[in-house]
Amino acid sequence: MSKIPYRKNRKGPKVRSLVSYIAFGLITIWLLTSIYLGVSPIEIIKKGFVSIGSVGGGDTIESLKAEIATRDSIITDLNRQLSNQATSGLRRAIVKVSTNTLNMRSKASLSSEILLQIPTESEVGILFYDTETYFLQGKAGKWCKIKYAGIEGWVWGNFLLEIE
Repeated sequence: MSKIPYRKNRKGPKVRSLVSYIAFGLITIWLLTSIYLGVSPIEIIKKGFVSIGSVGGGDTIESLKAEIATRDSIITDLNRQLSNQATSGLRRAIVKVSTNTLNMRSKASLSSEILLQIPTESEVGILFYDTETYFLQGKAGKWCKIKYAGIEGWVWGNFLLEIE
């Protein structure tokens, strides 16, 4: 019987397979993710399989377009309600001028920047009137800070007819 020599000193470190390194890395990531998210590792696996199963989950382009149209109509309704609420809680007034538009200005002054032109007969929200009385074309009046189309600015108060 021949004896097989025992090698006591092997050259180099013990070699591990690449698969074991990958498995160790994946398990580490899995456990750290569960700790970070505050859920059990099993829940992460369940959610992973559910999300994999839902990829391309049979949604057709038509159903997605219908969903988008539904959401767009909801957004449109909310925008309409928001614009209606823009002047709620404020005193309201109607613009009354002999021309087609009334200039809304950045400050209570004829020399200040024109922010926009408000069409006559438009409804505006009154924020407040200036405390000082001024004279414009021989008539006494006050500047009024208003809100129209979501923009705040100043108009000559004599051109507003308060309602309600």
